[in-house]
Amino acid sequence: MLDNEKWLVEQARQNPAAFGALYDHYVDRIFAYTARLMQDEAAAQDVTAVTFEKALKQIRQYQWQAHGIGPWLYRIARNEAMSKLRRQKWLSPKSWFGATEMRVTETAVQSRQTRQTIHHALARLRPQDRDIIVLRYLEELPSDEVAEILACSTSNVYVRLHRALDRLRAELESEQPVSTKEFMNVAPSNE
Repeated sequence: MLDNEKWLVEQARQNPAAFGALYDHYVDRIFAYTARLMQDEAAAQDVTAVTFEKALKQIRQYQWQAHGIGPWLYRIARNEAMSKLRRQKWLSPKSWFGATEMRVTETAVQSRQTRQTIHHALARLRPQDRDIIVLRYLEELPSDEVAEILACSTSNVYVRLHRALDRLRAELESEQPVSTKEFMNVAPSNE
């Protein structure tokens, strides 16, 4: 949250040009969130644009909250993204992590494989499960802000997150090759 965010909101209510400072502060975060959620950069750009367009139109109705305007913007973005995903009724597996510089070390290869494995498992989750995981762990928002964005209690966030992580864990386990599963179940030898 910006130090002078409440003042900027008040200014934006009177003069739409003052909304620019809020836009500049949040646009990259909202875009990154929608890109992870949508798995499509073009769709994320559309959702981000609509989010800020709606926020500007509705800024006069916005009721100031303790966490600032950020959760409100995330909620608008989430609603737009979910609406767009419902209209699509399918997910296209595109990378959420962007193009990365290729390194020829074993660690880099393993790291990339891990990201791809997580990406594929997340893509198979329901949008609601993916959304709560993205908000909490990839956007690194605190649980009380996630609760505000999802319009639920903090306790409900913990329950939903626990269930979503269980589903993600099941997806990750189903993606492991049989040989890896067998390897993980073998106790180390003391020879």
